[in-house]
Amino acid sequence: MITGVKSKAEEKVVQHQRLVTAKPQTVRHLNRAAVLDLIRQHQPLSRADLARHSGIHRSNVSIIVEDLQKRGLLREERAKNGARGRTPTLISLERGSFGVLGVNLRILRTTVSLASLDGHIESSYNFDTPKTPTAFVDALQEACKTVTQTFDLSGRLRSVRQMVVSLPGIVNRTPGGGTTIWTPGLPKYSGYNLEAMIQQRIGIPCLITNNAGLAAMAVLRSGEKQNENVNDFVLLVIGDVGVGAGVVIQHHLYSGFDAAYAGEVGHTVINPRGPLCNCGRRGCLQLYVCDAATWKRYNPRLEYSSGRFSEFLNEVNSGSPKALAAVNQTTEYLSLGISNIALTLNPEKILLAGEMMKIWPVLEKKLKSAFFLPHHHALIQRVDSPVDVLFLRGAIERALDMVLLDSSSRIPK
Repeated sequence: MITGVKSKAEEKVVQHQRLVTAKPQTVRHLNRAAVLDLIRQHQPLSRADLARHSGIHRSNVSIIVEDLQKRGLLREERAKNGARGRTPTLISLERGSFGVLGVNLRILRTTVSLASLDGHIESSYNFDTPKTPTAFVDALQEACKTVTQTFDLSGRLRSVRQMVVSLPGIVNRTPGGGTTIWTPGLPKYSGYNLEAMIQQRIGIPCLITNNAGLAAMAVLRSGEKQNENVNDFVLLVIGDVGVGAGVVIQHHLYSGFDAAYAGEVGHTVINPRGPLCNCGRRGCLQLYVCDAATWKRYNPRLEYSSGRFSEFLNEVNSGSPKALAAVNQTTEYLSLGISNIALTLNPEKILLAGEMMKIWPVLEKKLKSAFFLPHHHALIQRVDSPVDVLFLRGAIERALDMVLLDSSSRIPK
């Protein structure tokens, strides 16, 4: 239990804070969450491994494991006997216990994927993103039916427990539990409680959240060696027409005090007299470093498209002077934004993702030198995975967390 207040001065500090009592069921839930998270990240593991890495007593680990087995979430099997002594029993997730849905909602295209308990994507379906939210929910409902039927849900998964939608925008949450979204790329969606619409129509618990934060979660859980044991990093996602960021502090995604947004680096102003941004302000960073801005410097007379931009990146790698000149201007602005991130948060790493990473050798040198104080040592690295993969993987990871680890866990008893 959190201790009581010892003085009036201390009482003033905590008068608006909510006291929390650590009840026995709270401790059990936290221990169960720790065991499940270890298994998810490092399966298969023995009970001794779980006790050693979690710090939970071996007997309590056994109680948790047996309870989760009864709920159909875990399975045990004998390890291959390769050494002297008793052969351990290894524990893994029962991947067919239930499924979750990850949805990558983009301006032009939406992807819906069904994943099993171990995070493996079993089936996916793509559709063109409708211009209105009601039409989107209709299309999403059909896509959910398709991915579950394709996977033969009745045969291998018991049910779908959670859906998480990756959104290029901000989700505003009210104290009463309502939500509205702001996504400038899909203006007719803004102001709608899309979460409630989806839940009412499809009947699956739904969470909508920012895609850059989900991308950071995907990197955090990816297991890539270069990012192992990194506790503090910022993932900067450079997109077609925008820039977002996911902030990880002490190995946890930071979403701001009300979980609406954090890391909206693209909307930090670098020129108050600059062009008008879709957020209503002028001179936002994303107007200078997004893919469309780089393309406009290269060929202002021809409309931006992802195909044309891909050809442009090939020109950069081929050493085209005109293409390199356009990129040089982008890297000047980008390095300014990166240095502001570094000096504000002092992360261990700043990671970059997006199509621009295809010309990383051209970008790297300038990004590591411009606008930085001499004593700053943050590592700047690229993430090789395409951003759409990161958005989708992050949505799946968040959905699994909500079912397995959150206090609102829906695991059946």
